[in-house]
Amino acid sequence: MTKQTLLFILCLFCVLVMSSVNAQEETVDEMRESPVVYTEPQFEIQVTTHTYAQGLTHQDWRSDAAEPMDLVLDVYEPIDAPGNRPAMMIIHGGAFRLGNRDDGRFVSMAEYFASRGWVTVSIDYRLAGDHGTVPQDWYDGIQASVEAANQDTTMAIYAASRDAKAAVRWLHANADTYQINTDYVSALGMSAGASLAIMLGTTDEDIYRDELTLEDDPTLASTNLDQPADVHTVVALSMTPAANTLMEIVYGINTYDETDAALMMMNGTEDRLADISEAELLRDQYEATGVPYAFYPIEGAGHSLNMMRAEVDGMAPLELALAFVVEQQTLIVEG
Repeated sequence: MTKQTLLFILCLFCVLVMSSVNAQEETVDEMRESPVVYTEPQFEIQVTTHTYAQGLTHQDWRSDAAEPMDLVLDVYEPIDAPGNRPAMMIIHGGAFRLGNRDDGRFVSMAEYFASRGWVTVSIDYRLAGDHGTVPQDWYDGIQASVEAANQDTTMAIYAASRDAKAAVRWLHANADTYQINTDYVSALGMSAGASLAIMLGTTDEDIYRDELTLEDDPTLASTNLDQPADVHTVVALSMTPAANTLMEIVYGINTYDETDAALMMMNGTEDRLADISEAELLRDQYEATGVPYAFYPIEGAGHSLNMMRAEVDGMAPLELALAFVVEQQTLIVEG
């Protein structure tokens, strides 16, 4: 091989390396740009169903007899939307006793955001009747601090929270498949789902994950434990911060700090299931930490469906939610 040939090969190699580096830098720069979303429907939606993890279901709380159950979510993908997409997680309500992702209210929410450019996931999670695995400290704390009539519901909040975090980790693990920019993840929940959405935006990675070991619950291995559970913006409708409050009651952990996700709250002043005083206390927590929030008390409105008919300055709840997420995440709006 002559010196000229060797020099030519080296130069060609350098050109190929630089081209590859430039292409990688362009991809990184593209992902750093804010995603584009739309105020009006733009995209057809493809819905697919996936098992995002497994969880144990027991015959009774902390009984030895248990079996794994699949935890399922639906992905609402905007067809032919540009890459670098934001993501939205929808979490159904039902007082931790009932409800599912197929409820028409939550299907409509998922379609609303997916048609405007979000990859939207709507999740199921374990409910009180599933008797999901709970840590001994949780079991003892609920037994000691909650009246008997409400113990099943509050006991269920642990497994529901663990599952919601697993669903976020699944979303991060599958971001490339759906062209999601994981710097732009939001959670929207109603009632019990709002409690879970608030929990996602205000708790550290280990909370509702590391209180159980793989020996306690082998299905934890199915929950993408190597992935983050980052959520950047939260919309909570007819909310209480129950999952956070119970973490403080049982473990003495104050979950609120300046790293929390921006939060939009909407509660009816006549809500008998989610008293507006709890939203006001959460507002005060956000005031103390300095994290951005918006609080919409809806005069005379009750719980969930009744409140969803409300308007603020001519905007319906989902329009307010879209505007809040866009503002907090500095998304690019078209259409």
